Amino acid sequence: MDAFLRELEASLVGCPKGSLKPDTRFREQPWWDSLALLVFLASFQTVYGTQITPAQLAKCQTIREVAELAR
Repeated sequence: MDAFLRELEASLVGCPKGSLKPDTRFREQPWWDSLALLVFLASFQTVYGTQITPAQLAKCQTIREVAELAR
């Protein structure tokens, strides 16, 4: 999970460093937009070595829920 959080923080435009936590509700953040959605998908693949679909991401509310898709 820590690697995923670091990857997201480094890749998301407008996301303050150290602001992401597992329980962060990412859709409620000011930086959430269509580009952030693509960053989430790419970061997930980079960290976990597998892909998730936009439909899977749509079911998630927190970063922890996204990371749990790797299991």
